[in-house]
Amino acid sequence: MFKLANNFEIGQYIKQLIKENPKFRSNRDFGKACLEEENLPLTESAINTKSGHISEITRGITAIQIKDLPAFTKLLDVSCEDILSAGKVRSYNENHITNYKLAASHDEKTWQSYINNEAEFLLNPDEYDKTILDYAFEFKNYQLLKYLVDNEYIWFVEQNPGEQCGMGFCGGTSIKRRPLGNSKIMEAQLTENDSLRRKMIVLAIENNDVDMLNEFRAREIPLMYHKLRGTELSVYYDEGLIDAASRANKSVLDYFSEVITIKPAHGQSPFQCMYPFLGEMIERLIEQKNPYADTVLRRCIEHNKNTYEQVNELKCREYGEGKNAYSMFRLNFYQDNHVIEAYDMKQNDFIVTNLIRIDTALDSELIKELNSYYDKILDMAREEGDYVF
Repeated sequence: MFKLANNFEIGQYIKQLIKENPKFRSNRDFGKACLEEENLPLTESAINTKSGHISEITRGITAIQIKDLPAFTKLLDVSCEDILSAGKVRSYNENHITNYKLAASHDEKTWQSYINNEAEFLLNPDEYDKTILDYAFEFKNYQLLKYLVDNEYIWFVEQNPGEQCGMGFCGGTSIKRRPLGNSKIMEAQLTENDSLRRKMIVLAIENNDVDMLNEFRAREIPLMYHKLRGTELSVYYDEGLIDAASRANKSVLDYFSEVITIKPAHGQSPFQCMYPFLGEMIERLIEQKNPYADTVLRRCIEHNKNTYEQVNELKCREYGEGKNAYSMFRLNFYQDNHVIEAYDMKQNDFIVTNLIRIDTALDSELIKELNSYYDKILDMAREEGDYVF
């Protein structure tokens, strides 16, 4: 027995399944596949009607119909229970592949036995091109994932991320793969891709596990270890992470709203910053009426204010006297990432950090105060010669 999800929840779940399936690039592609499963002609009219129907389902406007289920369950590789519970109830048959069964299990003895005897299979995708990690994230089996991390079978962050780590934090696995020539997709995902780390962060937030958030460097972005400026940071924005944080408790939000110190690669000097997407997180906290929204907002105000005061102190420094007085101040403002670089060129003194800004129609004195310090620093950059990028 399971609880029937509402139309919106079911629609969002189906939308996610379609998006994650490499066979379908859009609702239209999925609609064509459904028509083929139903042995119906692929006319332009039929494709448009079917894709429109699927769009209404994924938006929660229309309920999924019984006649939809055969094609949906086959093409998306899920059961009716999976769909109607919006993924809350997962089922599998005994003949399904081992990775799937293991990821659905909550029995530590089963994990131990499988890993000891069949560990190399964890590195490889099954016939559906999914690894044990793919299934574990689908099932939100945090206990299994944490077991793999705690026993150092896998890791999402290298102990000393630095020059070798680019798009990800150089995750990896201690499991030996099969002989050369066989797939090692899970190892590649851990090493080269940051999305698995972010999925693990979402589960850690939902489990209020601050220790794991710290281990996964949840407030950090790999590119911070190369440069804070530039437009690349936006590719690390994760809607699921922000949504999970909007319902988080005080300890999790305290963690995300702390000022952190980054020690970059290539011998660059350390700098302090805040989680780059705190503005978006605060907006969602306010929408969800999270009681700790103001606490997080006040911390961001303090950071913006302290940054403004430090930058202004650099600006006001002068060398020489009277008519010979001069300034060696320079301020670069990178608006895409809300990042600033302020320099006293003579003393080689500098400030590199990010600022928090919230763009919202909400009439909030706290938000106005937060943005006022941001705007003062932006105006300062323009006054200094329009070093705004």
